[in-house]
Amino acid sequence: MKKQVVLIGILLLLLPRYTTAQQVDFCGEVVPMERDFVSYRLMDVIKRNLRYQGYLPALRLKAEQYFPVIEPILQQYQVPLDFKYLPIVESGLSNATSPVGAQGVWQIMPGTAAELGLTVSAGYDERNHLIKATHAACKLIRLLHQQLNSWTLAAAAYNAGSGNISRNIKRQGSSDYYQLLLNNETAQYIYKIIAIKQLFESPELYLPGFGYNVFSKSSANGSVFSTPAPVSKAGDKDFNSIRISVGKQAAIRPAMVTYAARLKISKAFEDGQLISIQLLDDLQVNGVYIRKNASLSGKGWMVGSRIYVDLGFENAVVLYAADGKKGVPADLLKTGGDVQLRGRSDNRSAISALSSPADAFTSTLH
Repeated sequence: MKKQVVLIGILLLLLPRYTTAQQVDFCGEVVPMERDFVSYRLMDVIKRNLRYQGYLPALRLKAEQYFPVIEPILQQYQVPLDFKYLPIVESGLSNATSPVGAQGVWQIMPGTAAELGLTVSAGYDERNHLIKATHAACKLIRLLHQQLNSWTLAAAAYNAGSGNISRNIKRQGSSDYYQLLLNNETAQYIYKIIAIKQLFESPELYLPGFGYNVFSKSSANGSVFSTPAPVSKAGDKDFNSIRISVGKQAAIRPAMVTYAARLKISKAFEDGQLISIQLLDDLQVNGVYIRKNASLSGKGWMVGSRIYVDLGFENAVVLYAADGKKGVPADLLKTGGDVQLRGRSDNRSAISALSSPADAFTSTLH
């Protein structure tokens, strides 16, 4: 019997890991991370432009104020919510004025503003009115999407102009943004938006690679992609270990399953500290079956007032609070309480109903 249990444990360790982890996308359009130059460029954008920013905490707080205004308008025009990150790259969510005359959070040019029905005058500029400017930006984005039939290309055209993108598509014979040879600013534009999205939505995957919590720095105003004085605390080796790529091929996403769990009490918390959770349901994901009452642990990172936890499983299982929001409120650590784990449904049958793969080996000691 002991030999059989040991054999099961060996099989579990040798099984392929069917990685169904977080798939990087923009507006539901998959980012082809299987192409080395795409994954390298995205990591380069994060590495060169984001790890030095001391004002990311303030920017996130600003986003929490602006996004509730922007999101309903995007939905009204049936524009994907990922476009809410575009004004972060454009203006840092400020009424900035560019050298060429673009103005406001959405950085709209004067001529374009007039075409979209905005008033632009010396005494009053509706490009600085968040609601009116967002309506105008949505009209423009919808038009660009109708012309180019791709949200990714529409975003690129927001930066470079529809005519510019169309000419490059015709001249180069490809409508794939990630293959087009564009001017340097537009060539990096989508990568910058995706970088912000990834850091805001899945910070627990990237903060360990930075060597410190970029969201705990003191803040300063400015564009997210300005050129600050670099103070490096993480080397290339650290960045190479960041799990930004999730698989070699785009796959249809399986349905989400919610598992009940309980957060264990912790009297104090520091970034990088292990957070423990007790399963209240059986969990099956990535070919691994874990029985209820087993414990899971992962490193936590404070972002705003919430703690984001990397539980492993290639991020196929994500921790949510009972309020349905990702991460858990910091105060909940002091009392413990009900939380949720959300993961992709896994229809593969488990080899054995073990609490964890390691149990196959530890059970031989009894």
